[in-house]
Amino acid sequence: MVFGPLQAEAHAFGARYDLPLPLSLYLVAAGAAVAASFLAALLFLRTGRVRPLHRDIPVPAKVGRTLSTLLGTVGLLVLGVLLGSAFFGPQEAMRNFTTVWVWVIWWVGFLLFSALVISLWPQLDPFRRLAAFSAWATGRPWKGSAANLPSGAGLLAPAGLLAIAWIELASDWSEDPRMVGLLVTAYLLVALFGGLLFGQQWFRVADPISRIFAVLGRVAPLSMTSASALRLRLPGEGLLTESEPLRGEVALVIGLIGIVLFDGLSETPVWAAVLEFVSTSPSLRVPLLWLRDQGADLIRVISTIGLLVTIAGFYGAYWLLMILMRALAGGTFTASQLAHSFVGTLLPIAVAYHLSHYVSYLLLAGQLIFPAASDPFGLGWDVFGTRNWSIDISVIGTRHIWWIAFTALIVGHGLSVLIAHRRALQLFEDARRAAISQIPMTIAMVGLTVLSLWILSQPITE
Repeated sequence: MVFGPLQAEAHAFGARYDLPLPLSLYLVAAGAAVAASFLAALLFLRTGRVRPLHRDIPVPAKVGRTLSTLLGTVGLLVLGVLLGSAFFGPQEAMRNFTTVWVWVIWWVGFLLFSALVISLWPQLDPFRRLAAFSAWATGRPWKGSAANLPSGAGLLAPAGLLAIAWIELASDWSEDPRMVGLLVTAYLLVALFGGLLFGQQWFRVADPISRIFAVLGRVAPLSMTSASALRLRLPGEGLLTESEPLRGEVALVIGLIGIVLFDGLSETPVWAAVLEFVSTSPSLRVPLLWLRDQGADLIRVISTIGLLVTIAGFYGAYWLLMILMRALAGGTFTASQLAHSFVGTLLPIAVAYHLSHYVSYLLLAGQLIFPAASDPFGLGWDVFGTRNWSIDISVIGTRHIWWIAFTALIVGHGLSVLIAHRRALQLFEDARRAAISQIPMTIAMVGLTVLSLWILSQPITE
């Protein structure tokens, strides 16, 4: 063999859950539930004009400003501790504040909070705060300075998402605190440079992290529409609000789904079979040996290719759906216009995948933040009295993981079907054309529900 077998590391743990019924019955039930959401949309959503339902709750201006200042201060403080811990703290990934905070608390926990409750990243964002301060200190304009922002700047958002996914899933950089610190520092320098040149528009259009939290925040039931207004709405209602289309939006949303799909796929027998085939294939032996001789990590190379192929495959399938939708519904909309109009309806699926796949990771590995926060610099501190905290694996079991995944995937796909139907009513203003346009999407949603549930079931069920 060219390389040794790779042991897949699940985000859960070694225990398995013996399903009371065959897995196939759960898959059929999940697909049927999603299909039923389409039938419900046909029966109860017939008007050609659908408006988002929300209620704005006034917030005293002083309270809003105070909250924003407080959150901004917290964000800057965390960034400072994060960088200090990266370079001067313990260098074991499980003991270091930086690695635990970035990959568990922030990338998993805070992302889920932003999508399921409210997105507070604009208020917390230390990169934006420091860029705004730098612009003020140098006399550079902060608002209305996007005239020279390149047209392709929006593509930096999906490119940045792909880079984050590669660092997390394919490289070993995510486990090196100093490397994570260097990456955060590099990101900060780029944010400062972009903010000085283009002002706040850099963070609205080009900044990957801002764009990621912005799109996911549209799913949340709460939204800060301004410093003096809190909007209460049904989950996903924000996806029906008209917004300025930004370049790279389709690739960004597709990437959010494709990344978690690949992460789940890498823990299945299918991925193990792929690795086995690649490692034993006579036709691939010569190029693989050459890559290894050049110093390449073959597992990293194959994981990179797998990540790219998964995202590209999902991206291509989405565009095919848009072409079919245009052919069935007719009208003057192009496939590109439909792609931008409907891509947001996939976001509940992205949130469901994130929750299903990472909930055990968050609840188990997230406990590492307690000892890490008590002694972030490895100086023997015990700030919060949790320095000797040990992980309690009883907080969640495989049975809970399975039912959370099963429920989240059905709800996420069903919500996407309902929102897509309402979006179709907004666009076509005709119930019949809207229904016809959603046939390809619904069939795809049913298939995707079954596939994703099967993928997520592999590490935890028997």
